[in-house]
Amino acid sequence: MTASIDDDRIDLLTRGSVEITDVTKRYGTMVAVDRLNLTVRAGEFLSLLGPSGCGKTTTLRMLAGFEQPDEGFIRISGEYVQGVPPYKRDVNTVFQAYALFPHMTVAENVAYGLRQKQVPKSEISSRVAEALDMVKMTKLADRKPRQMSGGQQQRVAVARALVNRPSVLLLDEPLGALDRKLREEMQIELKLLQSQLGITFVFVTHDQEEAMGMSDRIAIMLDGHIEQLADPETVYERPASAFVAGFIGRNNFWRGTSTGSGVRANDGTVFVSSTPEERVAAGDPALAAVRPESISLSSTDLGRDHNQVEGSVASVSHFGDVLQYVVRTAERDIVALLPRQGAPRLAPGDQVWCHWSDADVYQFSADQADLVLVEPSADSAG
Repeated sequence: MTASIDDDRIDLLTRGSVEITDVTKRYGTMVAVDRLNLTVRAGEFLSLLGPSGCGKTTTLRMLAGFEQPDEGFIRISGEYVQGVPPYKRDVNTVFQAYALFPHMTVAENVAYGLRQKQVPKSEISSRVAEALDMVKMTKLADRKPRQMSGGQQQRVAVARALVNRPSVLLLDEPLGALDRKLREEMQIELKLLQSQLGITFVFVTHDQEEAMGMSDRIAIMLDGHIEQLADPETVYERPASAFVAGFIGRNNFWRGTSTGSGVRANDGTVFVSSTPEERVAAGDPALAAVRPESISLSSTDLGRDHNQVEGSVASVSHFGDVLQYVVRTAERDIVALLPRQGAPRLAPGDQVWCHWSDADVYQFSADQADLVLVEPSADSAG
C-alpha cells in the first residue's frame, strides 16, 4: 500500500514537468540552440522570451517532437522523449495561425484529435463539451472558423489542445495575430485558465509585456542559450546582464569604465551604484544603466557630484498617465518617464537636471554594449 501511495505522489510531482539537459540543435553550420539546460516545474506557466532567432521556437518544437535535438536529452513528465513522435507525447501545441480545419465546425475541430485516437463517441461528446465550456465557446459549437473572430478562433485552438488532457500545453506566439486590446484580454483569460487547470504552460513570445504579465517565471534567451531564468519581478529589478536590462523594460545606457563602486562614463557622467550584484572590476570597460522611470527632473542643480547630468528638453510625449521627456545632453539623449500627476511641466528648450539614486544604477560589463547601445533620438521620440 505504501509503495502505491509513493508512486502516486511521484506521478503528481512529475506529471507536467519538463527537463532539458545540454540540448543542442543545429541547422547546417548554424547553432539554433546551444547546450540548453532548463527545468520547468509541474503546473508552472513559463515563458520563453527573446528576439527573433534566439532559439525559443526551436526549443518549443523539440518539446513538441517536431524537431529532434542533435545532442542532449529531454524529459517530459519524467519520461525521455528522444525519438518519440509528436502524437505519442503527452503534450499539445497551440500555434499562432491556429491551424483550424475550415470545413469543420468548432465542435468537430475540437473533437478531431479524440477521433484520431479512437476515443468512444460517448466520451468524445462529453469531453468536447467540457473543453468548449472551459474557453466559453459552447454557444458557437456549430459555427465554422470563417464565421468567427480571431479571438474566438484562438479559444477554439486552445480547446482543441486541452481536450486531449495533456500534461504540458505548448503555445507558440498564439496571440501574435490579435489586435492589442483583444490580445490583452486573452492574456488574462489564458492565465486564469492555466491557474484553474493546473496544467504546465510553456509559452513562446517576443513580447516582453506579455511574458511579464502572464508568467510564473521567464527564460530570456539569446543566441540559443538562456541569459536569465527568474520570476518577472527579479528579471525586472535585478537583470543578470546588459541584454536583459535592455530587453525587459527600457534603460538608458552609458559606456564607460568601472570605478569599483560605479562607472565613470565616457561623457564624464559619474555613476555611483548600491547594487553590488552588478559590480565590475575597477578599471574594466563597463556599462551604466538607469531606467527611464527612475530619473527625476529638476530646473536646478542639486549640487551633487554624481548621478546627475544637465541638459535641455528635446521633446515631450503624452502616454495616458505618463509623460515621456527626452532630454538632450552634451553627449547623448536621455529618456525619462514621469507620472503625469506631480510631474514638472516642461517644454522643449527648457534647461533641466536629470538625477537618480544610487539604488537605481545598474552596472554591467561592456561585453554586450553593441546589443544595447541604441541611443534614443529626440527626432523620433514618441
